Amino acid sequence: MIRGIFAKILLWFWASTALVSISVFAIGILSGAEPIGRRWLSHTTDFYARSATDFYIHGGAAELNQYLDEIETSSGIHAALLDASGHPISGRDTPIGARAVLDDALKSGQSKFRVGMFWTAASVVHTPTGTFVFVALVRPLRGWRAQPEFSVMLLRIVIALLCAGLLSLWLARHIARPIRALQSAAGRIAEGDLSVRATPAIQPRNDELADLARDFDAMAGRIQSLLQKQQQLLGDISHELRSPLARMTVSLELARRGDPESFERIETDLHRLDAMIGEIVTLTRLNLSAELSPGGPLNLRKILESVAADAQIEGTAQEKIVSVLRTQECWLSGDPNLLRSCIENVVRNALHYTPPGSSVEISLTCEAAAQPRATICVQDHGPGVPADSLSRIFEPFYRVSEARDRGTGGTGLGLAIAQRVALLQGGSITASNRQGGGLEVRIVLPAQYHPTSGSTV
Repeated sequence: MIRGIFAKILLWFWASTALVSISVFAIGILSGAEPIGRRWLSHTTDFYARSATDFYIHGGAAELNQYLDEIETSSGIHAALLDASGHPISGRDTPIGARAVLDDALKSGQSKFRVGMFWTAASVVHTPTGTFVFVALVRPLRGWRAQPEFSVMLLRIVIALLCAGLLSLWLARHIARPIRALQSAAGRIAEGDLSVRATPAIQPRNDELADLARDFDAMAGRIQSLLQKQQQLLGDISHELRSPLARMTVSLELARRGDPESFERIETDLHRLDAMIGEIVTLTRLNLSAELSPGGPLNLRKILESVAADAQIEGTAQEKIVSVLRTQECWLSGDPNLLRSCIENVVRNALHYTPPGSSVEISLTCEAAAQPRATICVQDHGPGVPADSLSRIFEPFYRVSEARDRGTGGTGLGLAIAQRVALLQGGSITASNRQGGGLEVRIVLPAQYHPTSGSTV
């Protein structure tokens, strides 16, 4: 049993080509298709008929019979020469099987030809001395084997089959090679080598197999990236949990020695651990979700104003202001808690970095378009973010400055949760540095409809 796709493709294409070639050849023989059958028969019997007539006229019946014997010996053509009434001239009777074509020729006075398993012909020859009818029975295969053209024809068939085989070989290699490359790459990935790529092994080509290789490489890259992020996330979680646990261990030891402030520090670290674990659970649940469960219509303006009011309470103690510059009525569907969490994480991040005496500005606009969308803009007056870190601040536990970020008291998961919620909502979140200093985070979400009126706060 043939299992390799290369051998299967090669044999199937080669067998198909050979079968088609043989079928065309056989049909030509059996049906008399031009030019193999009928044309050859008409030209050949016409030549033999005129030659036989000349031998009879100039040499009599003896030379005619000698010529007919030579034809039968050399070409496998059994023939006889008859007069205009259909009577044998040299004693040779009409070949068995050729009587029907002879009757047609005698009735019409014209040459007639029939092809099938045996080819028959009745060629009418007009001469000054009278009219003659040359009747012949041809066995095609026997006749062709006796002809010099048969070896040429056989050579052509062999050459055609050889060319078909070479073409099939090239085609089979062309198809099987990228499949084998993909198989090899998949095997190496299964063994743990996630850096392998299939595209370099099958270039250059521009077809569906190349598209498959590119999709395969994209999948491999995605898997590699996810595993790397997973490992990094586990390392970051371990690192983040180790710090409060170490502080709690020290505080516990101090508490045993009678330090009353140690209990407050332990309580603070416990709250941080609880908040961090809660955000880790939230982020994990969001990463496992393909989409948010559909919810009822939500008034995004009210959610935004509620988040700003809560943040202002926290900002007052730090001499920071949270102001809503502009809002518009905007409705969308989704989970109200997750949407609130998305906005709140961005606002609280801005509140952490804006210096005392400055403000965090928030705005909400709803754009009318073929697909209405809501845009939430949160701006602070903090130090901003290096350009190469703008896209990375949404990664879990990523810190632009290790010491400075730890001083803010954040867990490093807020922006990651905000980004995931925005993506699940069908929107996006981006960050950019402001020209006058500070960071601007823009959240774009699909809306149900554009606002009919706006208000400035």
